[in-house]
Amino acid sequence: MAYRFACVLLTVALCAVPALSFSAGAPNGACGDMIPQHHTEPQKSAAPYQIILSKKQINAGEGVTITVQGNSAKDTIKGLLCQARVGETPVGAFDVPPNNNYIQKLDCGNSKASAVTHKKIENPPNAITFNWIAPKGLSEQARVYCTIALNGGVFWVKHSSEFLKVN
Repeated sequence: MAYRFACVLLTVALCAVPALSFSAGAPNGACGDMIPQHHTEPQKSAAPYQIILSKKQINAGEGVTITVQGNSAKDTIKGLLCQARVGETPVGAFDVPPNNNYIQKLDCGNSKASAVTHKKIENPPNAITFNWIAPKGLSEQARVYCTIALNGGVFWVKHSSEFLKVN
């Protein structure tokens, strides 16, 4: 009986590990396709979130404030992965103070702070705000893409903002 209990307990523990693996942020492996490794399919419906830019146009080297916000009070944010891209290429860097309660910078590939991801969030907020800085020399339109998780099993991949014109 004790052997059977130990086997069941071990099986449950091993199955639980993948679901808890990324509660403190997205892995580098999610940078390209922005699909979290949650072992479940993303939602096909429209995301109940907005990605709001504080400006529609900036100069290269300047920053913009980005807010990811749920459409209603129940649309909270348990997980997040955001990048600014020109086409499919991540550009610029995020500016997040180390004492931020919800997000942290993520280095995708060899690009420092080219993404932001969640920290372990106990009480999910309805909105998260952070800053992005356009690289010097950029003169194209960029777009912010975010993968947003309501919880470990319910998430939307590559939800996009409006275009941001960079001069």
